[in-house]
Amino acid sequence: MNLVIGDPRHGRVEISVDRERGVIDVRSPSLPNATIMRREGSAASDASPIGTRDGRRTVLTVGGEPGRVSPGTGFATRRSYRVGVQFRDASYGFDPVAENLTRFTRNGIELAVFERTATSGIEASWSPDAPCTPDEAALGYSLVGAYGVGSPGVLKSVIGHGGAPF
Repeated sequence: MNLVIGDPRHGRVEISVDRERGVIDVRSPSLPNATIMRREGSAASDASPIGTRDGRRTVLTVGGEPGRVSPGTGFATRRSYRVGVQFRDASYGFDPVAENLTRFTRNGIELAVFERTATSGIEASWSPDAPCTPDEAALGYSLVGAYGVGSPGVLKSVIGHGGAPF
């Protein structure tokens, strides 16, 4: 599955999702390549596009540099769908704030809000107050591909209506 996004700041961004292999690739002429994937030999054990919420079973690279992913359990509360990332000298958060919105932060400062539209497209609103590097934008889009945007909230999670993956 491929998702092509027309980003207002970074131009054309393509997110390629291979659920079977558990590989998410981000490609763009203006961004470094970014990849999140399940470690070899790890079977899918979760409904997320990457197929796992176990950070020990994932590998992240942005522009060839490694990072560490720490996803929440993704069960009932919106907060449980949070994903933390350590990359270079910073901590990043990928925090669902509504059924179709996820906030992307660096050291607690908002870089962007990703929105899943009614047609299952993705839109990014970049903060004018916090400069975002191309590496950070690629990281944000890799998280969109691996974990989706937004989360269903408690009631929908408990009754099994988790919503769209992106």
